Amino acid sequence: MKKGERIKTENGISCTLLKKLGRGGQAGVWEVVSDRDGKHYAYKVYKHNTNNIRSGIEALITLGALKDVDGRPLEELVLPLAIVEGENDSFGYLMELLDLKSYTTLKKAWSNPALYPSCQALCRIIRNLARVFQTLHFSYGMCYKDVNEGNIFFNPKTGEIRIIDNDNIGYSHRFTIKGTSGYMAPEVVLGGKPDHKSDRFSLAVFAYRLFTGGFPFEGPYTEKYCVEHNILPDDARKVIFGSDPVFVFHPKDRRNAIENSQDPRLRGQAAFYGKLPESVKALFLNTFVTNLPKERSAERASDEEWIRTFTELEEGLITCPVCRKTVFSGCTACFECGAPLGAPPIQKKHTVEFKVLSAGEAKRTITLSPGDELYGGSVSKNLPNTPLLKILFHKKEKILGIRNLSDSPWTVVLPDQTKNVVRSGQIEPLREGMLIRIIPRTAQLNVTAIRISF
Repeated sequence: MKKGERIKTENGISCTLLKKLGRGGQAGVWEVVSDRDGKHYAYKVYKHNTNNIRSGIEALITLGALKDVDGRPLEELVLPLAIVEGENDSFGYLMELLDLKSYTTLKKAWSNPALYPSCQALCRIIRNLARVFQTLHFSYGMCYKDVNEGNIFFNPKTGEIRIIDNDNIGYSHRFTIKGTSGYMAPEVVLGGKPDHKSDRFSLAVFAYRLFTGGFPFEGPYTEKYCVEHNILPDDARKVIFGSDPVFVFHPKDRRNAIENSQDPRLRGQAAFYGKLPESVKALFLNTFVTNLPKERSAERASDEEWIRTFTELEEGLITCPVCRKTVFSGCTACFECGAPLGAPPIQKKHTVEFKVLSAGEAKRTITLSPGDELYGGSVSKNLPNTPLLKILFHKKEKILGIRNLSDSPWTVVLPDQTKNVVRSGQIEPLREGMLIRIIPRTAQLNVTAIRISF
């Protein structure tokens, strides 16, 4: 292909090639201009239709613009618009051409301090990425499959994100691509297919990279393994990233610990990790330690948990008394300058703990506080991922309750086995031992603990 050559999409858009924007092993990307209205597009052309790529692209074109759980257009994703037929087995597709001058990538942000996001922007970047995953997983039953730092752009001032080149998105049962090294969940490294559970792992890796600059399993143990076996990390990945990955901040298995490393790069990563709020560390431990194995992958931190955690962090930002920048609260040191912030404040918070008892799905625990909303998708795949309930606190009576935010009535079984019907919009006081039957035997919540703090 060369400049000036013309192409035509299946839906009749005729374009002229202007300049090549990039090239990979299987595909190249061009800037093109529409002969009809002068609009510029990006045109990606594949040499061959391998690994069901074309069928995945056609599925995305059929879906058109995606909307999140609240019905808002998902502008973060740049999706295929139309197929362009090529010679023999080659083909291509048009997508929007974005102006990314105010955006950067993770790698560039770490190489240039002026491009590294503020704490507020960091919260929004992760929340926006989790919202994209939430939409794909629960609204469309799809998964992202291939988190790639070259595809995810973010505005370091506002936290807005744009994800380009999304032909990797698809359904789990249809194989297209397994992912990018370092971002693939252990079960995918060992041969499994990507799904929403492996997407959650990849989201955690991106967040960890954004906050520390490193990868969660790259430390002394992984380096020693490669040296002892005289192989490169890519050749050793089935062990160090698959069958025996060890988080560098694993609380018990210290083989891969980096805090006392002689490598200044690893020590720097440890310093950044040490300044993170405990709620963020908890998400990393959830993903890279507790729920790392395939048999526990369903219990990895959900998209909603990432959204809720970083919403709370943004709402609680404070001003550092030394550097005067807006930073995370509840930390011993300022994330920006490292100045001491004092001991984290005691969290005096009313909480209720639910055990999810949904048929065919892993049992898991969800802890919520007054004002929190729980989405149906976090309880069962058989529920729409729309607001299900909200936690309320009655100050005078000092009790917690729930409001039914769904359109359907529930049956509540009290500890004495009496039953109440809670209709849409109604409130029910919470009691330990209470069972909330949203869908009998299919989607249920058991109240296991209630804590009132003053």
